[in-house]
Amino acid sequence: MFRRVHTVRSVIDFLRERAPHYGPLARDDLHAFRDEMVKACVGASVSAAAGLIFACFLSVAVIVTAWEGEHRVAAAWAVCCGWGFLAAAGLWYARRAISGPPPFKLTAAALAHDYTRLKPMIDRET
Repeated sequence: MFRRVHTVRSVIDFLRERAPHYGPLARDDLHAFRDEMVKACVGASVSAAAGLIFACFLSVAVIVTAWEGEHRVAAAWAVCCGWGFLAAAGLWYARRAISGPPPFKLTAAALAHDYTRLKPMIDRET
């Protein structure tokens, strides 16, 4: 019973000693994550708006060009399929962007390093 209390106390002391080191790491991770998110959101917004406007004008141009011809319905369906392809490509890109590296890599690495140092200490005391 007392061994367990002593083990818990030593773990708490170790964490209390290491806790001040996590603050700056978490802050740096948070700033890096924020910068990446801002760049990604701005880039995606500008690209999406420009792509949407371009695709709208291109669609109208294709349909107007084919209006007097005999392939009017085929041109309209081709434009519709093009929009579907564009939507699928956007979904694929969004899924790929979300599956990037996890945030807070520095803090996670520090916690993993401390855990590897803490584990032998716990095993030694039990």
